[in-house]
Amino acid sequence: MIKILLAASLLSTLSMFSQGGSLDTSFGTGGKVTTSINSGADIAYATVLQSDGKILVSGTTNSSISGKDFFCIRYNTDGTLDTSFGTNGIATFDLQGGSDDVAYAMSLLSDGNILLAGFSDDGSNKNAAIIRITSNGTLDTTFGTAGKVYTEFISGRADEIKVIKIHALTGNLIVGGTSSATSTNSQGVIARYTSNGVLDTNFNTTGIVTLPNGSGNGTYFHTIEDLAVKSNGKISAVGWINQQSLSWSANHYGCRLNSNGSLDTTFSTDGLIVTNGGFNGDDKSFSLILNSDDSFLFAGGGYLTDLQYDFILGLYNSSGSTAQGKASFNFATLNKDIIYGSGVDSTGKIVLVGSSVASVSSSTFGLARVNSDYTVDTSFGTSGKVTTTFGTNTTNEAFDMAIQSDDKIIAVGYTGNDIAVARYNNTTLSANDFETNAIRLYPNPVKNILHLDLSNHSEYLGKQFQIFDVNGRVVIHGNINDIVNPIDVSSIQKGIYFMKTDHIVKKFIKE
Repeated sequence: MIKILLAASLLSTLSMFSQGGSLDTSFGTGGKVTTSINSGADIAYATVLQSDGKILVSGTTNSSISGKDFFCIRYNTDGTLDTSFGTNGIATFDLQGGSDDVAYAMSLLSDGNILLAGFSDDGSNKNAAIIRITSNGTLDTTFGTAGKVYTEFISGRADEIKVIKIHALTGNLIVGGTSSATSTNSQGVIARYTSNGVLDTNFNTTGIVTLPNGSGNGTYFHTIEDLAVKSNGKISAVGWINQQSLSWSANHYGCRLNSNGSLDTTFSTDGLIVTNGGFNGDDKSFSLILNSDDSFLFAGGGYLTDLQYDFILGLYNSSGSTAQGKASFNFATLNKDIIYGSGVDSTGKIVLVGSSVASVSSSTFGLARVNSDYTVDTSFGTSGKVTTTFGTNTTNEAFDMAIQSDDKIIAVGYTGNDIAVARYNNTTLSANDFETNAIRLYPNPVKNILHLDLSNHSEYLGKQFQIFDVNGRVVIHGNINDIVNPIDVSSIQKGIYFMKTDHIVKKFIKE
């Protein structure tokens, strides 16, 4: 059995022993929080956790005066609004005076500043948009022009950002998205900016890479939905590509780029891989988990019939020569079940969050947990799955997730016309799951160099280790050596991390 070695776990309340997948009743009302900004539709697309446990949520709010606007909300750990942020916990941004502005992605900087990314449409042109806001919820005017950056990926096209990540070593910003000529013709894009929001000309000379979108006849709709950047600057990304001349023809899309923006030809010989989900239908990837061996999981939805999609989890090996289906399951027959967010908890289990849609007027949050061997974890929820609705609303969808340091799961999206946030218990523990005399990490908190005390535990020498951030992403990996070869953690941002090796997980704080 996987043993969790988090000191905080020893002090946790009995809620930690709740059924995995149950709502955490210490959060909001019965584990749920709804927030209304305007009378129009408010939708949360992204969430990030601060090192102090506060929860950031972003997306779009629809105002009768200014149209669609970016928003960012900060919640306290109990689900109440943090009134020290924005106006009573809420910050909204109308980027171009009445423009339609949608934030799909968010990332948190080590200094507490926040990046929101998506698009801004002034009525005549839709450009990719990034803003940087301070830790108190105001625009950071030192970024771009008055806190804002607009980009035309391809001249004359409609440009959107779907994901934004930070390269910890350089502070560069890496985004993925799409550039559309028409509603049936677009090209996937990856771009890199300096920390100040200027396109980085060391990346493909322009800062922008437009990705090959397939071969054959017909027009394509192609988008990048998620990506991960390694310390060496290589970028792995997933999304989907749809040949419009064929019905139900979308396929999973994966690629890997070198740090200079060129396609990495050690991956799938040309840097990209297009995968039919096995159903000859509509298969789309929305989330990525990068493994320590450079393989990466892709998660999304797979088409079965005109009325049914299933949760799909697959794996591209490190060379991109194979794409293996790892898990596939549905919540209800003839529902459209799609994964939008994924993460790895401290025990190595994979958490999947998305939606289960029965019709345009009936949908729920959908969560699932998969064991490290990719079997569905039937100890989570009901047969490995959980659905959630809010109040009397019949439309509810989750678009992102985060895993707290105590392994509880945050899922965000919408319910009716309101922002919806839920927190779930993740792990069912017993006293046998704790071990206090195993390897020790020091100093803790740590600034640059992390040492391992292997007294009486030489059996761990040579074993592989992974270090995860609070969102379940692997940030460092390698082999455990003696104390003469400690772990350099200087490149990672301040916050809470977990080192996992074999069946042991240890928590530490990076200062």
